[in-house]
Amino acid sequence: MKSPLRILLVAGAAVVMFACATDNATSPLASSPAAAALISAPVGFSATNSSFVGGPAANDGFVPGAATATEDNDNNEAEGENNNDDGPGFGEFMGGGVHESFIGGLNVGGRHEHGAFGEDFDDFDNCAFSSTSNRVDCPTVTDDGLTINRSFSFLDAAGVVQQTFDPAKTNTVNIQRSVSGTVTHHQTATSTVTGSSDLTVAGLASGSTQRTVNGKSAGTEATTGTKDGVAFTASRAAGDTTTGLVIPIQSGRPAFPTAGTIIRAMQATVTLSGQTPSTSSRREVITFDGSSTAKVVITQNGVTKNCTKPLPHGELTCQ
Repeated sequence: MKSPLRILLVAGAAVVMFACATDNATSPLASSPAAAALISAPVGFSATNSSFVGGPAANDGFVPGAATATEDNDNNEAEGENNNDDGPGFGEFMGGGVHESFIGGLNVGGRHEHGAFGEDFDDFDNCAFSSTSNRVDCPTVTDDGLTINRSFSFLDAAGVVQQTFDPAKTNTVNIQRSVSGTVTHHQTATSTVTGSSDLTVAGLASGSTQRTVNGKSAGTEATTGTKDGVAFTASRAAGDTTTGLVIPIQSGRPAFPTAGTIIRAMQATVTLSGQTPSTSSRREVITFDGSSTAKVVITQNGVTKNCTKPLPHGELTCQ
């Protein structure tokens, strides 16, 4: 049986769109609890490699009507202050925004300038190579009630497996991460979360002129608690697929993607005691075509709008 998240990520008419936030503040759907749940990513999602801007703290878990943190960066400069009632409108990205690495807000350069998707791959304490899997597996980490696992594979330009990262010769890195656990937040809420990502970055070897990124992520958050004396349950699912994202290497300054597509989707259901469940979903397709403007197609509340975003930073505007 296909998972709800996989169904959510299917393109076009196959996506089942539920009532969600609109850019009309007077719409009764805009103030639904489920619409507000699309503002941020599931708690702990920052432990994965995804285009969402997830928060690491337990208080990033969703509670109806509570303040929801969003990343204060230029990717969300069009958002201003979220009031946490309306949910994300057409002039902003959902899930905390788009991570800098995916939109072209980080430098891509030399050895000490890792930039987008160039983390310090040779600094892995206690990680060990497995000849069975041909991967470098790292010890499980527990942080604030969450269990985090990491695994890597390294290949040179000829596709030969490497046991360690070589800054000059390693060309392709595959990163697999997972997070799971139960956290308590906002005093009365408990969230059980799961998340995973599988990301491949090519073009890391010395002399490369661009990096190419492909990957996917998925995460869920199930919450029970009380807010202002009212019991509630909430479930959120988020996921993305990155295909053929090409980022030129330009030492000393940010480089925006010149090709590729990012498909992002979220859905949420919130039930307040004694009330009808509120359900929302949203899909964003970001396309890079070599120009300095990304094309963004947003579908929410059964309505699709064509939008644009200047790269690497600039306001998201929709027609």
